[in-house]
Amino acid sequence: MRIAAYTGGVMVPSARARVRQYIGPLNHLGIEVREYPLPWGNILPQRLVLRPLWIAATAAARTAALTCSWKADVTWISRQLLPAFTPLQPLAKRPMVLDVDDAVWLNTGGHRARNLAIASDLIVCGNTFLADHFSRWNNNVTVIPTAVNTEWYRPLANPKSDDILVMGWTGTSGNFPFLYAIEGALLRVFEHCGQATLLVVADRPPQFKSLPASRVEFERWTPRTEQAAFDRMSIGLMPLADTDWCNGKCSYKMLCYMAAGLPVVVTAAGMNREVLALGKVGLSAASEREWVDALTALLDHPNLRRNMGAAGRTVVEERFSLHRLAQQYAAVFYSLGGTLPRGHTLPNPI
Repeated sequence: MRIAAYTGGVMVPSARARVRQYIGPLNHLGIEVREYPLPWGNILPQRLVLRPLWIAATAAARTAALTCSWKADVTWISRQLLPAFTPLQPLAKRPMVLDVDDAVWLNTGGHRARNLAIASDLIVCGNTFLADHFSRWNNNVTVIPTAVNTEWYRPLANPKSDDILVMGWTGTSGNFPFLYAIEGALLRVFEHCGQATLLVVADRPPQFKSLPASRVEFERWTPRTEQAAFDRMSIGLMPLADTDWCNGKCSYKMLCYMAAGLPVVVTAAGMNREVLALGKVGLSAASEREWVDALTALLDHPNLRRNMGAAGRTVVEERFSLHRLAQQYAAVFYSLGGTLPRGHTLPNPI
């Protein structure tokens, strides 16, 4: 079976997590995936003078790439075909699967999400909040969480010393406002625990107003630097806000921390709340006081960190592993056509 996958670009996180990491596992299940990323990404240039040229070139590149969908059995679209302008879904071969891992209808030009959803034969959503919203436009919706490669993210073979206390945050700089929102709590944690530090892994350094520079480390994100950074962390942080945009997030970073054997402290918004309910994997926090209490509890008690980290690893292995969720994607694709290879059985996709 052949799949033509259309993503927002080589460096786009959703392309990496929701499509590219599945190419190998799906191949073992008899499904050949060919990815067609937008060549210049999915974000308009900051310089206004470049935008007309970027729009024209991007539209032309995607239009040309869509002709390849007619050589495939299924067209797989990650989030959008084009960012906020001309709809191209009539050019794509059916059946068409739309894959969504964010509340994309809130973006500029978000009405395109509705049009694309209506045109799709099936929609795969990363969580139930997204599924509930997209079911207004299409009644063929299924939920597949974002998978974690448990061979890549894994606990240290030799656990680090209990005296090494590193609170870790990883993400894009666009999510820095969520981290800045807990700056007061982090400062109070530093005052409580003189050994604790904060490690930020992102595309650029954060600009804190009150945290001492000597207590904050920065690593520029690459797959390798993130993996090494996880090995240094004691706790994983995922602060959010209780908004529709945050409720649409699929807890991917939280799950990565857990796969690495780290306890988590997170805002219990959207899917984060659902993951916390699966086991004693970490603590939730909303107010500054709750963030301080949760972080100091974990920093002060190594056994609590270890137990929650181990529980988190088990939850990811049992429910969110790449191997397990690749089978669910395969079931979705085979439900739209194609013949399952002999000897394979797959779960019901819906």
